[in-house]
Amino acid sequence: MKRKLYWQPEAATAIIYWSFTMMILFISLILSLENTRPYWKSNLVLAVFFFFVWLGLHRSLLIRNDVLLIRYARIWKKRIVSLSEIEKWQIKNRLISITDHQRTYTFTLRKKDVVWLETFFQEKIPEKRVQVETHD
Repeated sequence: MKRKLYWQPEAATAIIYWSFTMMILFISLILSLENTRPYWKSNLVLAVFFFFVWLGLHRSLLIRNDVLLIRYARIWKKRIVSLSEIEKWQIKNRLISITDHQRTYTFTLRKKDVVWLETFFQEKIPEKRVQVETHD
């Protein structure tokens, strides 16, 4: 089985990243409005914007059989986590935390992906789930 899920970091980091990326777009648009013809500087800044959009969408969680491949926005950074290495996992709303013997990974996923990942973990490693207490 192979499945690819796209994730974002926690809310504050995601807001900062995407705000910075949109700022690059607006700078490109401002530069393009300064001239009446296509301007190489604004096109260059627009290319930088598309690069940052691609980096932001590059974050993914690839699940193959019993291995999780975590890809980050930094192209060179990848993490491989085996399901047997996972010590605990928990889900709270759209936020998923996975802890192995080295560190804790926190992802924000779409609702459909959260439901799928929860059923996947329930089938593979149900004993390592940590219930989240909610205080209403």
